Amino acid sequence: MTRIHGRWLPLLALLVAGCGGDDTDSDGDSEFPTPDCSLFTAASASPYVLPWHIGQAFEVNAHFVRDASIQKYAYDIGMPIGTDILAMRAGTVVRVEESFIDGDNQPGHENHVFVQHGDGTVARYIHLTNRGARVQVGDLVQQGQPVGLSGNTGNSSAPHLHVDLTRGCCVVPPNYNEMPQGETLPLSFSNAAPDSSCGLHHQVRYTAMP
Repeated sequence: MTRIHGRWLPLLALLVAGCGGDDTDSDGDSEFPTPDCSLFTAASASPYVLPWHIGQAFEVNAHFVRDASIQKYAYDIGMPIGTDILAMRAGTVVRVEESFIDGDNQPGHENHVFVQHGDGTVARYIHLTNRGARVQVGDLVQQGQPVGLSGNTGNSSAPHLHVDLTRGCCVVPPNYNEMPQGETLPLSFSNAAPDSSCGLHHQVRYTAMP
């Protein structure tokens, strides 16, 4: 969602290539920073599911490894343009933008859908494709319902979904980082394999399970 996408993703790819394709060193320890696991809800108790269909698997780039800002708990998930994006939790659609064109690389041109949950938190699904929203403002959505199609709009270096959970409604482009509403919250998923009780790990591929 910020310039950091384009600058860091190629570097991180080189780092992975240089260490055999995983995120551990010879002692089995992570080469990347890891969050405080005590801040996350155990996966078995999480009210959230992965925002893609059961059986699908995608690799995650975790903001935490490069970003100490209030976006640190966000995830970037590489996926082809047009992939179904599902609601992680039931809620009400509070914002939709779908007018921008894939590949324009303009900050603030990120198509998105925001869904507010019963506790006031907001899930943000960002970089959706042109005319890719599948909901309208005011719609009530159920967990697992399609809300949009992934894309490559706005400040994005490659097709992917930026997803996060924010404290409240609604911080919009270009002011994604405004406090307190824009603060991202630790996010685990009840149906992720491998386990996500400490969040989604960087450069790990996660499958959505039943």
